[in-house]
Amino acid sequence: MAIHQPPIDYIDIPAPQHSADAFYRVVYGDVDWEENNQFKRAVYIIMGYGEKLAYRRVAHILTTANTPNDISDLEKVMAAIERLKNRNSVFND
Repeated sequence: MAIHQPPIDYIDIPAPQHSADAFYRVVYGDVDWEENNQFKRAVYIIMGYGEKLAYRRVAHILTTANTPNDISDLEKVMAAIERLKNRNSVFND
């Protein structure tokens, strides 16, 4: 059984500091961490390279800007998480 179910929504963010075709996929969806059919909604991040997702590679989000006038990858990922929450009506109340 897959821990990750097909995503409900996601945003891809280019990560050129890793490699030319690298990206972070910020995903909103259901996960089954204990593989017991007890699904939980979560936001998780997967590294991607070209057309492939690297499920076994931990997403290592850089905190330095890609260019001098840019924001950091961490800031972009945090913004994507907020966007996914808003698009999917996920609130803490």
